Amino acid sequence: MKKFSVLMFLPALLLALETVNLLKDASFEKDSEVWTAVAGSKWASEGKDSAQANRHDPANATDGSFSASGDTRIAPAWFVDHSFDSALVIYGEFNNKKISDLDSLIWDQKVIPRQGSNPEVSTFCFVVGFFLDAYAAYWFEFGYFYQNPFFPDISWPRWHVMRLELPEDTLWWDYARDLKLDMLEVWNLSPGTTVDSFLLISWGHWYGPNSWFGQKIYWDDIRLMGYADYDVGVKEILSGDSLREGHPYTPEARIKNFGREPADTFLVIAEIAEESGLDSALVLYADTLPHSLPPDTEDIVSFTEFAPDHPGPYTLRIRTVMEPDESDADDELSKPLIYEAITEAPHPDAITLEVRSIAHPLCVAYSLPYGESGTLTLYDATGRWVEQMSVKGSGEVLFSSSLPSGVYLVRLQTKQTAVTRKAVVLR
Repeated sequence: MKKFSVLMFLPALLLALETVNLLKDASFEKDSEVWTAVAGSKWASEGKDSAQANRHDPANATDGSFSASGDTRIAPAWFVDHSFDSALVIYGEFNNKKISDLDSLIWDQKVIPRQGSNPEVSTFCFVVGFFLDAYAAYWFEFGYFYQNPFFPDISWPRWHVMRLELPEDTLWWDYARDLKLDMLEVWNLSPGTTVDSFLLISWGHWYGPNSWFGQKIYWDDIRLMGYADYDVGVKEILSGDSLREGHPYTPEARIKNFGREPADTFLVIAEIAEESGLDSALVLYADTLPHSLPPDTEDIVSFTEFAPDHPGPYTLRIRTVMEPDESDADDELSKPLIYEAITEAPHPDAITLEVRSIAHPLCVAYSLPYGESGTLTLYDATGRWVEQMSVKGSGEVLFSSSLPSGVYLVRLQTKQTAVTRKAVVLR
């Protein structure tokens, strides 16, 4: 029988309900089929549509992963007075969340203007909007409308218009709006109105003889924060990050039911694998615990012991599995585990090792008694050897300036003893 230790918080200690990302599949960061890319214009039926929309566009994403983009920089083949072209990226299936379920909207955005004779005014507008009540009444008349200050204000019913100074073409901007407040007090919508889909639009527009204005917009890291009915996740990994030779390691985590409904049946899974990929072929340890939680409660789960028998590197991953689950963003946490194969002997006060700088290059100060010799060795967070040098007496040393950012271990060792310090390198 699996070891199963759960500490239930008393009902009197219940935490306030937390918001979660209601865009299941972590917005653009996973291959979610609920995102749809649409390029549309009044000439599409004639094959003259020039707009481009991409649900996944790995170039220029904020974190090197996926983003979406809409491109209206190329004028249609035959644009005429007051014509426009648009590129839409649409997210559907919100499980009919009501405005009363919502909290805030957060997203990152990058603008590349159309390159023309005057690029400072070559951007027209772009929109972040919503479909409400299954498209029945409003289409996408509610949202945030960003327009180049060069153009006159566009007065559309119910639009929340925001003026935007054109950013540099290499700059990402972070945006956040109190969506619930805007919907209830700015647009005077009912708390019971449902939000069914979410869309991003880049518009191109004719503006004067032989003048076409458009832009390419990159969107990334979209978060629609609100309150879920069904959502469980991992809040924190409580077990340490060190594996010691001959000492069993017990994975432990804090989990929570973020939802407003009971989570009657779900699984909590712990895995330890070599390397960082957590490929099934490399998984050395796995333990699965069935569990349940009342609404808005937290538990601590403790898994069976893992006994490492050789140096890693290892990675611990803890995740929850439940259906339905309205948010995937909190379902999993992982961390590297550092394997310590040598038990350090007590060292005299005269031996010191101090990390002086966390900016690259890494600088450490050392002191050995009576001119004694030793070695300074640098390991990465997985226990792999990085660099070594001989030292004597006392002084400071700089390790390689090419170290990537991350967690490292610095070990000062003599014939009699050794001391290890953890260092964080920031570039």
